Amino acid sequence: MLVAAIRAIFPFQTILVATITSMVFSYAACLVAWPLLEKNMRAYVLYCAFLLSGPFSFHFTTFLTESLFVLLTSCVFLALKRSSYLAAGLSSALLSATRLVGVFIVFATVIQMFREYRERGGLTLSFPRWVLGRPYLLVAILISPAGLFAYTLFLYLTVGDGFAFLHVQRAFGRVAGNPLVFLWDGLSAVPKTGWLPTAPQWSALAAITGLALSAVLAARRQYGAALFCALCIILPLITNLASMVRYVVGLAPLTIMLAVLLSASKLISLAASVFFLGACYFMTVAWIGGYLALV
Repeated sequence: MLVAAIRAIFPFQTILVATITSMVFSYAACLVAWPLLEKNMRAYVLYCAFLLSGPFSFHFTTFLTESLFVLLTSCVFLALKRSSYLAAGLSSALLSATRLVGVFIVFATVIQMFREYRERGGLTLSFPRWVLGRPYLLVAILISPAGLFAYTLFLYLTVGDGFAFLHVQRAFGRVAGNPLVFLWDGLSAVPKTGWLPTAPQWSALAAITGLALSAVLAARRQYGAALFCALCIILPLITNLASMVRYVVGLAPLTIMLAVLLSASKLISLAASVFFLGACYFMTVAWIGGYLALV
């Protein structure tokens, strides 16, 4: 919708508008991440390098939802960090309109409310009454899934099926199954030639890494971010491993935590930065080579 709106004003090619828009969102996401990283300069440089020039940076510079999803996710957690619940609710509504799994961020909002309530000495059983007594908290919770509801209404009015986003999954070969089986099948898809992992192996490793980082978030008492990221991985994993790498790298709390962990050592931090920049160069060369081959 944003690309269409900009495209209506500026007479440029759609892909050019989409690319520039995604890049702007990516840079904005980097700015929002600064206070989330507690002004840790080494971790911040790593995070920005990963987002803007890492091996998966093409996801944030093309016609995909990742850059907007990362930006809005960061906005939600920054608003929660500052106890700005209405701002968090509004960002959550936009997030759930961007991607289906964005609706799960409402759990992070409720968890942060509960934590703040407990810090004030409130009793657990009295938490619902405390929320109901503060209309702005209730509004923040209720508007979080508004984007998803709006999209459902849009689909109903345009194609006659409000849940078309679920029913269309059959076209992508997605069938519900056991996530553990999908992970095992992915890891078992060994390469027939060479030593580089196959695409299913990369996807399985991405899912496992994402869940491990979610566990690290939980261990560091970032329960809302941990639950949100775990659900965003497990839900698509119930169907299959398709696009799993893209889903994991688009979860801002995970990449922020990865940057924090890597920044603990100056040597590792420097090596990671060099790797991100080098990966960007080789990925660019690979994309150009693939494009020229098609032409």
